[in-house]
Amino acid sequence: MAKDLENIIEQIQSKLDIADIVGSYIPLKRAGRNFKACCPFHHEKTPSFVVSPVKGIYHCFGCGAGGDMISFVMKHESLEFMEALRILADKAGVDLSDMKGGFRARQGKGSATSGLYRINELAASYYNAVLVGSSKAASGRKYLAQRGLNAESVSLFKIGYSSAEWDIFLKFAKSKGISETVLEKAGLIIPGKNESFYDRFRNRVIFPIFDIRSKIAAFGGRVLDDSLPKYMNSPETEIYVKGRHLYGLNFAMDEIRKKDYAVVVEGYLDLILPFQNGVKNIVATLGTALTIEQIRLIKRLTHNVVIIYDADEAGQAASLRGLDLLVSEGLFVKIACLPEGMDPDSYVRQYGSDKLLKVIESAHNLFDYKLKLLLGRFNPAESEDKTKIAAEMLPTIKRIENEVLRADYIKRLSKTLFISEDALLEELSKVKLDYSYLGEDKIIRHENKIRPAEKIIVSLMMEDPAIAQEVKAVLQKEEFTSPDMRRIIDVIYQMLDVNNTPNERKVINQINDENLSHIIYESLEETEKLIDREKTLHDCIIRIKRDNMISRKQGLTSLIKKAESEGDDTMLMELIKQLDTLKSERV
Repeated sequence: MAKDLENIIEQIQSKLDIADIVGSYIPLKRAGRNFKACCPFHHEKTPSFVVSPVKGIYHCFGCGAGGDMISFVMKHESLEFMEALRILADKAGVDLSDMKGGFRARQGKGSATSGLYRINELAASYYNAVLVGSSKAASGRKYLAQRGLNAESVSLFKIGYSSAEWDIFLKFAKSKGISETVLEKAGLIIPGKNESFYDRFRNRVIFPIFDIRSKIAAFGGRVLDDSLPKYMNSPETEIYVKGRHLYGLNFAMDEIRKKDYAVVVEGYLDLILPFQNGVKNIVATLGTALTIEQIRLIKRLTHNVVIIYDADEAGQAASLRGLDLLVSEGLFVKIACLPEGMDPDSYVRQYGSDKLLKVIESAHNLFDYKLKLLLGRFNPAESEDKTKIAAEMLPTIKRIENEVLRADYIKRLSKTLFISEDALLEELSKVKLDYSYLGEDKIIRHENKIRPAEKIIVSLMMEDPAIAQEVKAVLQKEEFTSPDMRRIIDVIYQMLDVNNTPNERKVINQINDENLSHIIYESLEETEKLIDREKTLHDCIIRIKRDNMISRKQGLTSLIKKAESEGDDTMLMELIKQLDTLKSERV
């Protein structure tokens, strides 16, 4: 007999502890009945991420992320629902081979994202076939050959070519039954005039951008002439968010783990040429400064990073400040600098991968490299220059959590600048880590003006199905004044109508809205320390009804005054009648 999906989910979650699942990804610290940690989904220094083993849920009070163990694995691993469910089913020893019911409802957006991945695979195959076999791609093949790429790399990285025609890929995709709407959603075509569309990528070498599961999330295209823009990437879509992917990470993961360090470069060919020549623990940022999401992808594999800069790039103070974020996340950072005018792919072509590895092996740690750069720019004998050097170095030192290492760097900076360690420590205590791109993520959240009584009632309903039925019998959804709370109540009432127990985890999953989930967690906090739940419930119901009656009386009184001022006697009599009826009602 086929198994029902919801029953399987209950079975998996009853066999697994959400604290164990989350704890396998991030370090958790016990806080009473719960566990706390710094949120893995946004940058923060003060832990606001809470895991509740009793309720089987997690929530971040900083960014609002929350859900059950399935949604955590989905979000952390960038997986679709069924992929995350299979991972957890394997851990729990639950068989998914005979399953039915609810898949589409629970999968939600997953089916749409699967479609986008399939379209991207089709596009990659098309572009690759054009590159390999079309006479129109001769310039693309010549360019890649000149850059040193061999056939194996072209095949592995699925490199392709888009010809110059305006809509040749669009016509191909439509011949396969793919609509313009879906192609636009995938970022492969662009709207033109008179409701027409044209190909996003034209006359470019195409580099598919893979996610960590080797699925194609997006594309990058490089022109072969002097036209601009030189590089064009896919727009953000449901499966691609700039800054959340590292190019080549899917190919490099095993080598990064094996060698226990990651080499970080900038562009497609900066990665492909070294990879082709044996440097396989390498990833690329694709022209952006490292983001929190990218750093945490690396952190899952290693705590050691070597950044390869060219001479000009390494001289930019902003680039070095950006590396402080790596330090904040507990990674050990080294910088390897190439000769001026050279990047990793040109260096490998000219000198070979062995020489590049020697450059990597001789990389300086961030403290030494940054100090050397600053000493070349400022004179440590001058008081003002000493201040400037210290101002750049102290934020880096501040971010180092290891006290021994921090003390060593203070001692070395003291000797270099001829300043006492006490003076530097005093200045260090004043440092505020306020680089705009390094500070904690600023979470914008709409202020939820919800009556405490409504929050308490919702929390109690999710604790006890008997209470939920009692509330449903005496309070209509419209009696909750907050639109957000009415949406939550609507879900709870619908679950009661089909005899489904509305606990916190089920309601959060059913709603699938981070803002509403945040309200639910706030509601749960309202009842943490209640002693007499039955009396509190009764008091809250009375309070809601009484407040609503007062509000309705005030509304009618205002309308009566308006009718009097406008001389509308018919309306006036009707409103007075309504007010008298309302006054006769008892709560």
